Amino acid sequence: MKNMIVVGGITAMFTGIFIGIQSLLSGKAGNLIGPVNTGFWTNFLGGSLAGMIILGITLAKGFDVVGITRPAFGMVLISGTLGIMIIMGISFSISRAGVAAGLAAVIWGQLLFGVISDTYGWGGLEPIPLDLRRVIGLVLMMISVLLLMPRK
Repeated sequence: MKNMIVVGGITAMFTGIFIGIQSLLSGKAGNLIGPVNTGFWTNFLGGSLAGMIILGITLAKGFDVVGITRPAFGMVLISGTLGIMIIMGISFSISRAGVAAGLAAVIWGQLLFGVISDTYGWGGLEPIPLDLRRVIGLVLMMISVLLLMPRK
């Protein structure tokens, strides 16, 4: 069990690094082609690559391996739509606030949603009550975002 927690933590760390790299690239692309085009092109090209991988797996092992259920389809569709907006937002914010401030603000938004989600039990787990400790954590993160904002 403890090994799985360590593996999960390491995986989360690398995911954070990948998000940082993607954000940097999205910000640069946003400067070249605009945040809206960056959002659409990033998701179109990523989706095309995913489609080719799904096609390859389907041809090699059958559709059952990569099949999707009706309930999951709706969730994935909404998630993909949000992904387009996420890339647009990151492209816009990184190109204006900088990588560190932009990522810190994105992380703060994720934490805020996570605390709300935990409080109401939306993630499928028992609700985690909102207490002063969690509120202080959010406030400290917001202060971090403000400190990372460029002074220009």
